[in-house]
Amino acid sequence: MKKKWLIALYKINEVKRVESNLLNQDFPFYLPKITIKKKDSIPKEEALFPGYIFINTDIKNYSTLKYTRGIKNIITFGDNISFISHEDIKAMRIAEKTSKIDPVASLIQIGQDATISKGSLKGSIVKICSLPSNKRIDVLLSILGSTRIINLAEKDLIF
Repeated sequence: MKKKWLIALYKINEVKRVESNLLNQDFPFYLPKITIKKKDSIPKEEALFPGYIFINTDIKNYSTLKYTRGIKNIITFGDNISFISHEDIKAMRIAEKTSKIDPVASLIQIGQDATISKGSLKGSIVKICSLPSNKRIDVLLSILGSTRIINLAEKDLIF
């Protein structure tokens, strides 16, 4: 039977455990990481798809993988197990290798202007004063003659 790349969901705080358990069971896996450079900091590796890992195996190993410590679930659609092609894995490896040479720059930078896109402050221009953390950003907002720092969802801003 031909090996395929299964897509599994892992417990984000247990990356080392999943990798260790998959290695112990001789399952080839791929956890794509990309190098990102934020303004005024050294490049740092981050998971390209946090929470997802690709495992190259036969379908007969499904139940063994499903109960591997650290794996939350194998991605399925109904009764069909999801797979990713070898070409897609190759493309991710190329992107990963390229990012090590030329790190991906963060689109959001401190001091950058943005516009609020939702809510009662829609249309207000704000200045970014922190980088995204948990999809939230601190911004400076001038309102009624005073400047305040407010915390907004990243999705509520237009850059």
